[in-house]
Amino acid sequence: MAKLVSESKEFPGLSVELTGPKAGVGRADGNELQVLHGSVSSRHAELLLEGQEYKVRDLDSTNGTRVNDEKIVEAQLQDRDRVQFGQIPFRYEGNVPRVALALPTAGATFQAEIGVDLGIPANFRNLSPIKGKGKQMDPNLLLYAAAVFALFGMAFYVFRMITG
Repeated sequence: MAKLVSESKEFPGLSVELTGPKAGVGRADGNELQVLHGSVSSRHAELLLEGQEYKVRDLDSTNGTRVNDEKIVEAQLQDRDRVQFGQIPFRYEGNVPRVALALPTAGATFQAEIGVDLGIPANFRNLSPIKGKGKQMDPNLLLYAAAVFALFGMAFYVFRMITG
């Protein structure tokens, strides 16, 4: 049977079994999962049975609903998903266990992803907040700066020799 288990320090040990086709979540009386916390709206979200698993739908709550740290409007839940109503996290324990990825068998060959060793993909965008980061600097710029510095140094030396 599917259930939500609290992972919050404010509600240790809170666990609610989901039995019906629909369950409300919020601060107000009448919700199947009543969470008395300031970050949870009175009618925060609802859980709807779809097939064997539930999906969660945010009901335009003030502080939002998240599934695995992604803010959602509606999302299908899977076993061991982390569901957060406002600031209160829960773990969803579903009816169908999540299938673990199979490990490769011993001695199996491994095919690296094609193009990984070819450098940066053509559609790669540098999202750095530092303007110009990632652009190639002109190698002659350093030579020009050194030449200007040397020229000013020689001019200063000649000026000091003349003025004595």
